[in-house]
Amino acid sequence: MIKYLLLSFIFFTCLFREGNGCPIIVSRRVYISIVNSLPPKTAPLTVHCKSKDDDLGNHTLTVNQDFHFDFCLKPFSTLFTCNLAWGNFVSSFQVYNAKWLFLPCDGKHCMYEAKESAIYSSDGEPWGTWICADGKDCYPDS
Repeated sequence: MIKYLLLSFIFFTCLFREGNGCPIIVSRRVYISIVNSLPPKTAPLTVHCKSKDDDLGNHTLTVNQDFHFDFCLKPFSTLFTCNLAWGNFVSSFQVYNAKWLFLPCDGKHCMYEAKESAIYSSDGEPWGTWICADGKDCYPDS
């Protein structure tokens, strides 16, 4: 009897998973990408993303490189934030929050682009701003 219950459990577990490992009924896979679109010959972009459960570490991107990751969405609880550093500038923002009513992306693929003026979301809207890392004047020549 226990053998049949175990086999039934394994069967239903497999039945309710997408090919990407996420449960079909309560979850889906979400893809996040951060692209370095900063000016050539400038400092590299450092990206550090994390959630409550996962710390994805530091990643250094040269111009036109990207950092991407994916995860299984946990409804009403998934929250990923990323910290970006570029020279004397820093930016910190949420890249995905399951509690958002309106997503800055299509809900499955979210792309953020680091430019000199700001961080932009997939829809071209400014999503994050650069601030001075050390509190000093970021534009000493102005």
